[in-house]
Amino acid sequence: MVFNVITPSQKNRLTKSRIKTLLIVFFDSKGLIHREFVPAATTVNAEYYEGVLKRLLLRICRIRPQYRNERWNLPHENARPHTAIRVTQFLARHQVTVLDHPPYSLDLAPADFFLFPPPPSKGVLKGQRFSDITQIQQRVTTVLRAIPKEAFADSFQQLYTRCQKCIVANGEYFEVQ
Repeated sequence: MVFNVITPSQKNRLTKSRIKTLLIVFFDSKGLIHREFVPAATTVNAEYYEGVLKRLLLRICRIRPQYRNERWNLPHENARPHTAIRVTQFLARHQVTVLDHPPYSLDLAPADFFLFPPPPSKGVLKGQRFSDITQIQQRVTTVLRAIPKEAFADSFQQLYTRCQKCIVANGEYFEVQ
């Protein structure tokens, strides 16, 4: 996720800010599992992402111990770090089944249609101005923590429904109602 920061001197202009932050977030039907903001000037490559996954696994052991000895599924977008050999090998070693994601399908990515929907409906972050990255991170963290547990479960039901529509449409584009 990328968020723009508008500094006070730029508030009246309609130009995009050059200050950005990236959020990596994992959740299941019970709620938020792990989130971390990528440090400024850091490239998310396979090595970095493998570190994120290691931290995710440690977090899962703490907050979802029932997953520790079970195989579990990871819906994964097809960004290069996600599909890198070292990442796929890491996930295989830890018995994590990756659910592949079709390219350019925001309608099938829960992070895109549920957590941070595309414009014009950016939800609770729409129209807000932030003076620095820390402000963005604090606000996003507050927003994520405020999501009811039932909404997380509902997002996976929505994903199932959307996947069924995709199957019926033979993988072709369709309008989501």
